Amino acid sequence: MPLKDFLVPEEQVKFICRRDIEYANKKYDLFITNKRILLYRESGFINKSEDVICEKIERLQGLEYKEKGGLLNLAKISINGGIKIDIKGPSKEVRNMFKILECLINSK
Repeated sequence: MPLKDFLVPEEQVKFICRRDIEYANKKYDLFITNKRILLYRESGFINKSEDVICEKIERLQGLEYKEKGGLLNLAKISINGGIKIDIKGPSKEVRNMFKILECLINSK
């Protein structure tokens, strides 16, 4: 399903990550808009099912970023809001996510 089907009026995409983002031990596509964080996952070959997780930017209360060195260079971001979301992935992608979210939180 296209991203536009999940957007609400006046919502603008600020960041898209479709690379190895992990939440709850499952791979997701991640989208950050000016209003929400969206995690999207599609599964199944014949009977497709969708898994969508959303958190409003206005509900975010804190962010935490941790990076692990080594060959894989992975990072984790913990997002505290109405729900707690722990996302893991390549450090470059997760660091960019952190910067975008920090700017959005500071501008609300």
